[in-house]
Amino acid sequence: MPMLDKADLVLPRGSVILVTGATGFIASNFIVEALEAGYKVRGTARSTGKAQKTKDVFKSPNYDAIVVPDMEAEGGFNEAVKGVDAIVHMSSPVSFSPNPKEVVPLAVQGATSILRSAAKEPRVHRFVFTSSSTATSLPTPGKHFKIDSNTWNTEIDGFVDFPPPYKPEYAFNVYAASKTKAEEAIWDFRKEHNPKFVINSILPSFNMGRVVDSPGGTGGMVVSAFKGDVKWDFPPQYMINVVDCARLHLIALIDGSLESQRILAFDTPFNWNVVLAQFREMFPEKQFPDDQPQGLDLSEVDNRLGAELLEKWYGQKSYTGLRESLKQNVEGLL
Repeated sequence: MPMLDKADLVLPRGSVILVTGATGFIASNFIVEALEAGYKVRGTARSTGKAQKTKDVFKSPNYDAIVVPDMEAEGGFNEAVKGVDAIVHMSSPVSFSPNPKEVVPLAVQGATSILRSAAKEPRVHRFVFTSSSTATSLPTPGKHFKIDSNTWNTEIDGFVDFPPPYKPEYAFNVYAASKTKAEEAIWDFRKEHNPKFVINSILPSFNMGRVVDSPGGTGGMVVSAFKGDVKWDFPPQYMINVVDCARLHLIALIDGSLESQRILAFDTPFNWNVVLAQFREMFPEKQFPDDQPQGLDLSEVDNRLGAELLEKWYGQKSYTGLRESLKQNVEGLL
């Protein structure tokens, strides 16, 4: 479904968009959507090999890649931002180390470093930061509470920095702390420096769906579940189709009505029993693991803005949904 033409389009087609972490699950889908919409894309990767891999994947004269070996270094993005009109900062530490010193400062430094580089490039006038649903709250199955664009995760302050031992079960909370603190740093930068460019953030929930390059951590979990290896310790939470998520990033760049917005990329809650039930219906000839006791995310999320934007720019009547997302995620495995 092509992107529609709207009066609110403030990033003309043909503009150059910088995307950090171009090998990622969401990033690769974003690049496909941006190229199809008529934009030029420059991706970043940490090595020459990874940069070349993205060129091999996209095979477009409107795509190029640049190596940024140390995305956390001050000035590390100075060359990458030259001549670009807009930036999507998706790169972030995803080691899932339980040691906060290996995760949180790197995420914050990467976010602030690229903002300072962007402030030096006069062409940049739109900036989108990829945050996370965990910047609003931690998944808490069985608990009723509300989430909207003003909701911030205050539960993870104790995981920003703490002494050893660094237990494996702390890894998810450390990741949540890194995303929360990095997004906070983005908005602090805007308040303190008042840059000439507009800043928006996207807060994705668990991504699943079309695999362009790598399925990433979340899409990879869906593939593993399809193959019989279910990550039962990963908590029930909301999901979003990765193409919907990628499109919301693009919309946040191009829609002039969006300024200083936190856009929640949440579709519907799921757990692994729900995923397995869908797989059993779609693939009745295949055996899947038995269910295990699991709760369900009962939070109430105000996700109307994302749905409205997808309809406005792509004519979608709703989010893509869990079943279709699962189907796309495992396409080609049988």
